[in-house]
Amino acid sequence: MIYGTKLLDHDTEMFAAALSKTPVLVWSMDPLGVYYQVNVGTILKYTADEVQILHEDNGLTTWYSRETSEFSIRF
Repeated sequence: MIYGTKLLDHDTEMFAAALSKTPVLVWSMDPLGVYYQVNVGTILKYTADEVQILHEDNGLTTWYSRETSEFSIRF
């Protein structure tokens, strides 16, 4: 768990975040095993394998693997 955030582990949590347009933090792990923030945006679509995020800063979209990335919201 990344401090100060709630991980979105289940499809119901992804659905709620997408429906409410809650900003989602995208995290990836570096080679040393330390998580770093990759992006912030809203969920446009998600599947069992990937999540499409609309970037807050530039309006572009990116698909992120659910296997190699973690998704969380601030609380």
